[in-house]
Amino acid sequence: MTVITSQLLDGHLISPRPKRLIPASAWKRMLNIILDYIGTILFFSTIIFLIAYLTESPIKENFIRNQKAYPIAFQMLGVFAMYVYYVVSEYYLSGKTFGKYMTRTIVVTPSGKPPNLNQVLMRSTLRFIPLEGFYLLLKPQSLHDEWSGTLVIEEG
Repeated sequence: MTVITSQLLDGHLISPRPKRLIPASAWKRMLNIILDYIGTILFFSTIIFLIAYLTESPIKENFIRNQKAYPIAFQMLGVFAMYVYYVVSEYYLSGKTFGKYMTRTIVVTPSGKPPNLNQVLMRSTLRFIPLEGFYLLLKPQSLHDEWSGTLVIEEG
């Protein structure tokens, strides 16, 4: 397991104490992908139900009819929902998603700070490279980590 260190003052101005950033294991990263897929479905479903409730439309009939009539539009809406889910989660929850809360991991920069908006947007965009998640089987950090300058580490 690779260990990355960063200097944090930890309340001491005289001698900084290094904080160890331990990369999350590949199995936790894969579990994050699965749990975040579930999180995306819950996020997307909540939005659909809110829209249906506010417009007072019968959701089941409209959903099934529109899904059959516009399958590509629904797939694109799912991709958009996943993108928004990751951006909102990782930026506004300081590097955490539903999956990362469950596996006690977090996204940080090499200095141990939460990612900025540009890094989160880059990470979220790069997730859509086909088979990008399987890169984790070869290296501890995925392409969307490397190219955005972020790490997924063990929390704590």
